[in-house]
Amino acid sequence: MQLKDVKNSTFRYWLIVWSVIYLIMIIFGLLTPNSPILTCFKVGSIFLCFIYTWLTFPKDRLLQLALLTTFAADIILALNNTSELGILTFLVAQAIHTLRLNGHAAQLPLAIFTGVVIAVMSLNALLLIMPPIYLICLFYIILLITNILVSWQWQLTEPQNPQAWGAFLGFSLFLLCDLCTGISYLVLNQAFPTFLYTPANFFAWFFYYPSQIFLSNSSKYAIMNPKKKIVQ
Repeated sequence: MQLKDVKNSTFRYWLIVWSVIYLIMIIFGLLTPNSPILTCFKVGSIFLCFIYTWLTFPKDRLLQLALLTTFAADIILALNNTSELGILTFLVAQAIHTLRLNGHAAQLPLAIFTGVVIAVMSLNALLLIMPPIYLICLFYIILLITNILVSWQWQLTEPQNPQAWGAFLGFSLFLLCDLCTGISYLVLNQAFPTFLYTPANFFAWFFYYPSQIFLSNSSKYAIMNPKKKIVQ
């Protein structure tokens, strides 16, 4: 069997696993949306994405770290879906994605951005201008949109590269998920009608899990060959 056939065969197995997981999420998300077992299943599925990147792109440490940080954020938000720490952890995950997509070129801008985040959050803590969650969400959205634009540019530069498409589609679906999450949060704060809460939570994961699958396949490293070497 040729190397290309091995790669395609392995990916097909993963695609079947992801499809089954996604189907379970949709079915039980409609039948028992508030089930703790379903929540654990969803969070566990994100850890599986990390395992996939660890096996498929063993030298892409930043992608692995981004997925692992995302998994940590999901655990925190599973315990408290309005946790500021959880959203802050997602912010860190987006920063790691920014770094892996841009390499050394992102180091200085990210350092400046981090300084601004710390300064603004500290000032807000002293003056109590607004709830910290709004500032964290603002900085998070800035990084997410940055990653969408960077991955879009990557896709335009390499339109035949499936990993570039994975990045662009992954971050785009991530944004749709966050829009649903935002609606859910505003419902809890009585800004939106209560009937939107359940569908918003359903569609959040409807977009979120595919986003993580696409991002898991957005490494800038090639797939490992049988001799465990990475071809960039």
